[in-house]
Amino acid sequence: MRDSPDAKRLLPGDPRGSGKSPPVLNVPPVVLAVIAALACIQVALVLGGEDWFVWAYSTLALNPFRILPPRNEVWTLLTYMLLHGDWMHLLFNSLWLLIFGTPVARYMGGVRFLAICLVAGLAGGLASLGLYWGQDVVIIGASGAVSGLLSAAIPIMYGHRVPGGARPLSLAELLHAPQALLFMVVWLAITLVSGGTGWTGTPFGTEATIAWEAHIGGFVGGLLAFYVLAPRRS
Repeated sequence: MRDSPDAKRLLPGDPRGSGKSPPVLNVPPVVLAVIAALACIQVALVLGGEDWFVWAYSTLALNPFRILPPRNEVWTLLTYMLLHGDWMHLLFNSLWLLIFGTPVARYMGGVRFLAICLVAGLAGGLASLGLYWGQDVVIIGASGAVSGLLSAAIPIMYGHRVPGGARPLSLAELLHAPQALLFMVVWLAITLVSGGTGWTGTPFGTEATIAWEAHIGGFVGGLLAFYVLAPRRS
């Protein structure tokens, strides 16, 4: 008996129905490309030495003081995501990007995936800008974008199985899903505790290169971007 058309309506990137076994490392190319790009930037900065680091921090890092006139360096609201303080910082961001970016990229596709990264990173930068407005502090890292991918993955991870694939939770369903809400509350608690104690390197009210507030801003931005950009499927 031939399969009905509905049986082929799977999530993008779903290997089922192709007749092939899924690969051991089934990661969308766009996710690997983003991780590779961040790693290449870090390698270039390390090989370039102190002068390159100084140039990068003074040109690409987000500094609320430099956003103001006469500098007006508004592009740093996005470019700060390209820099990381050290390899451990990059490693953790890449790990979470791999875990939560994979389901988002599979469902949304590469272009929408990158759009969520940008929107979440911008939201994280704006949250940092609001907290440290006019202060001379340096903020770097892709944590805002990664947090946005995490929030965008929640409706997908807790979605409904339907014939031929899965359907993410609608916003109304998300707000009434106990497991999804518990996941978000635990994540928020960990973020606030880490921000208050500094065990991730960013205690409240200090100058640091990893901003806890960017995590929260990116989380909100990524979730909103998901519901705006998610493909409409019956």
